[in-house]
Amino acid sequence: MNTSASRIAKWLETLYRVFGYLAALCIFIMLVVIVVQIVLRWSGMTLPGATNYAGYLMGASTFLAAAFTFHEGGHIRVGLLVERLGRFRLIGELWCLLIASGIAGFITWHAFDAAYWSYQFGDVSSGQDAMALWIPQSLLALGSTAFTISIFDHFVRTLAALVRAARVKNHGSRPVRSL
Repeated sequence: MNTSASRIAKWLETLYRVFGYLAALCIFIMLVVIVVQIVLRWSGMTLPGATNYAGYLMGASTFLAAAFTFHEGGHIRVGLLVERLGRFRLIGELWCLLIASGIAGFITWHAFDAAYWSYQFGDVSSGQDAMALWIPQSLLALGSTAFTISIFDHFVRTLAALVRAARVKNHGSRPVRSL
């Protein structure tokens, strides 16, 4: 791997890890909100919008964690089918990653679109908190962007592995000269 590709790979892995930490932070804050709400209820008070905040944080943590989880191999994959493809496994993997990139890109596009229009129209939640909806929607859009990048990153890595395998097959074990 050349140095610029190595730097990009390292940067992407750092990005995935940061989004994983942000997801963990969202889960921790959600825990705090729920515990505060429980304690306040015992004292006869409530935290207006606590349920909504917990929901926003749950959605944000789900999308923020997706890239890290995918990169670490934590998602359920179509391994049963792909592993049975034998020598065509990498091609099957590429096909799956290409389709997944398209779906994740579609979700990302619409997540940003929803956040943009919520901001433009000044949409607020219908709960007691009346929070500007573009804020939690932006977290979902950022998380889905990182997830899309992660899938596409793995597509490129798999494509590179397929090209390397083809070079070795066509040229034996001797190195290939590039122009």
